Amino acid sequence: MTFQPPPPPPGGNPPPPPPPSQWGPAPGGANQQFDPKTVNSLDWVVMGAGVLIFIFSFVSYYTFSYGGLTVSESAWHGFFGWFAMLLALIGSAAVAMEIFAPQVKLPWPNRLVGLAAYAVATLCVVLALFVIPGYLGIDVPSGVDEGHGVGYWISLILIIAGTVISLMRVQQTGTRLPGALGNMPNIGSRGPQGGVGGQNPPPPAP
Repeated sequence: MTFQPPPPPPGGNPPPPPPPSQWGPAPGGANQQFDPKTVNSLDWVVMGAGVLIFIFSFVSYYTFSYGGLTVSESAWHGFFGWFAMLLALIGSAAVAMEIFAPQVKLPWPNRLVGLAAYAVATLCVVLALFVIPGYLGIDVPSGVDEGHGVGYWISLILIIAGTVISLMRVQQTGTRLPGALGNMPNIGSRGPQGGVGGQNPPPPAP
């Protein structure tokens, strides 16, 4: 036996339909599933760069050599080292938020926040090339050769690459750069999957 709604009263409006069940499917059909293939490959690179930069921050970052003996410290023993790593993580997280949680909006466009974070991270990691902290917090005596290990050089490459790719994606998606930065050459249209929204730009009209 099926339930039939009562007929509307003569001359009146029909009763409103019952509210949908909270356990039923979402309105508009079946739930849409996330497809990784729809994500631009450059976005994956930026997000992956943040993870790798975090990992290599624990690898040999600053080195100290004396008399054939070499010791090292991680990026966490120097302000510019760990701060560059933190900014790169923020930049990658902003891009991930744009991909996986586009409904969450920051005071500025997410991709612009990611680009700004990576740009400042680039400045910090370059400063880390010249500002080397003491070993175990102690000033290094004269005669000790200070340098950088593999962790620093890989982080430097990844952060610079993250900055360039973030700029490409900002331009590809049509995000407006502030002030005079808006006059920068459009390198995004020359990268993989260039054009607005990651699609190829339309051919010019004949």
